[in-house]
Amino acid sequence: MADKYKWGTVTMLPDGHRIFPEDPTEAHRNESVRIAIADDSGREPQDTDDGVMWLDFTRNLSIHGGVNQTFQIPLINGKDDESRTISNASTLLMLSAMLEWPIEDRIEGAIYSVTKEDG
Repeated sequence: MADKYKWGTVTMLPDGHRIFPEDPTEAHRNESVRIAIADDSGREPQDTDDGVMWLDFTRNLSIHGGVNQTFQIPLINGKDDESRTISNASTLLMLSAMLEWPIEDRIEGAIYSVTKEDG
């Protein structure tokens, strides 16, 4: 059986997750390319315990908690069910800079944008 998904270049994140952009030639017309995330439970997103989970750009990356802070990446599955995966500060900073994705600090009530330096 042919695989339903075709992926572009995979990027390893500091927290051990990997992100898989949809192959742009396979993306639906008039839609931006979606990006899936995978842990080490499978070779590709569709092979993982959770199945394909997409980065949800309609919600910000976020920092929660006080003493025991958590860093979270918003996700959505193919049925539009929302969830989040726990990450770390380095990964949130990388995703924010790479994808121009704001980080919401729910402790301080602030929103941050990370920019890449040229060079």
